[in-house]
Amino acid sequence: MQPEGETMQPKARTEIGTVAPLVPTNAMVRRLFSEMERRGLRYCHWKSSIRLEDALSGDDDIDLLVDRRDAPSFYAAIVAIGFKLAVSRTGIGHPGVFHAFALDEETARLVHLHAYFQIVSGDSLVKTYRFPIESDLLEHTRFLYGVRVPAAEAELVLFVIRIALKHAGIVETLLVSRDYHTVSRELAWLQAQCDMAITQSLCAAWFPGVNKDVFAGLMGAIADERAVLRRVWLGRKVARALKDLRRLSAPAAAANRAKRLCGLAFARFRRRKDLALHSGGAIVALVGPKAVGKSTLGSALSIGLGEHLDVCRIHAGKPPASGATFAIRLLVPVARRLFPQERPGEYEKSARRQAKHYSMLYVLRMAVLAYDRRRLLRKALRSATAGTIVICDRYPSTTVGAIDSMQFDADAHNNCNSATKRRLMDLERKLGEDVPPANLIIRLVAPLATSIRRDAGRNKQGGPDADAVERRRSLEMHAEFGSTPVVHIDTEQPLDESIRAVMRAVWCAL
Repeated sequence: MQPEGETMQPKARTEIGTVAPLVPTNAMVRRLFSEMERRGLRYCHWKSSIRLEDALSGDDDIDLLVDRRDAPSFYAAIVAIGFKLAVSRTGIGHPGVFHAFALDEETARLVHLHAYFQIVSGDSLVKTYRFPIESDLLEHTRFLYGVRVPAAEAELVLFVIRIALKHAGIVETLLVSRDYHTVSRELAWLQAQCDMAITQSLCAAWFPGVNKDVFAGLMGAIADERAVLRRVWLGRKVARALKDLRRLSAPAAAANRAKRLCGLAFARFRRRKDLALHSGGAIVALVGPKAVGKSTLGSALSIGLGEHLDVCRIHAGKPPASGATFAIRLLVPVARRLFPQERPGEYEKSARRQAKHYSMLYVLRMAVLAYDRRRLLRKALRSATAGTIVICDRYPSTTVGAIDSMQFDADAHNNCNSATKRRLMDLERKLGEDVPPANLIIRLVAPLATSIRRDAGRNKQGGPDADAVERRRSLEMHAEFGSTPVVHIDTEQPLDESIRAVMRAVWCAL
């Protein structure tokens, strides 16, 4: 919608090349803006320019408005530099808006792109209103830190209207009030850069129902942090004035809001995010000998990816007990004390394994673990299929005798004189063969001396055990995983380097 008649307008779009940013800029963010300028795309970082430094550093979302005519080139540009599209798992996205993420390899953090082809805004949750002013915003831009942003007057008009509409309902008022000091600070920042005559002229052209007095009253109420009731009154007045710009009716908006609140409450209860990659989820397993960093790097992966995406962690070596096995596994600690020679560590010793003689207690325990492990990993597969990135500590291999894998080969079965034990061995093998494969195996390695030193420094029950580290090393180093891709990472390097290597390997596989 173009201003008509004598409407005063901000300066026209500045057609100059990429300006070098004057603030520290994340490498991936820098590539994004350079690529858009190279392709001549019409865009602007359309809101919260006061926090543009945070967006450029990768600490905040990048909120881009892109001309829908440039959509094919824009998609090609972001995919070419490594962005991956994301979707809402609960279906609470907005029309004409999408999310995408890229890995910045220098920081091992995800860069969050929030792109708009149309401006849907208003209340915090539903975005009930569509403002058909995209062409005007893209036509009148300026450079800030080398990035195109709206003219200050245009951004101020949008900011005031958006804040007003966030006070049109109880829920929205509570949400915007949580950090309201940032709102009044942003208003003052924008006002200091604006020609108020141009600002009021733009408001009259874009939102004719909001007259000059109402707009001035809004700015005064927004500036005064204590004027909550006045903001609510003016917000409802603006909502009525803009009723023709609603994209949802009042009943539909209420239903949509309830759906979103339920989705947010459920996500908070699970301590998980709503977004998942458009390409789907995956099971990513970290395997390797003791004390090579599986838990440490698994935590780093979970934090790095889980900051924005739906991620969960599981431990295939310690599957939770099911209803069918709970009573049996409850007796395991007692059995360990009564029969110390039947502890799993005893069966890791070379002489014991070569004898291929297994007690009923050990065979039963392996069958129970195989059942619970299969149950856990089948659940993980369902989660990954729904979009979750499942980070798994350890994983069963196809190598008989390896840690967390099938334990009884044909010789052990043939040497067993007990029909009951043979049936349990058969069951354990069948359960092991029925485990779904992971999507990616990260095999972590480190020199034996390093693993022993790390184990000695860990605070764990029973204290350090150098013999166990060395004993399990051969059982874990040679496990095979069929056709599943395996990436080897040496964790002898500094921890930051290991985190970057793991994040890079996982991101490439998603």
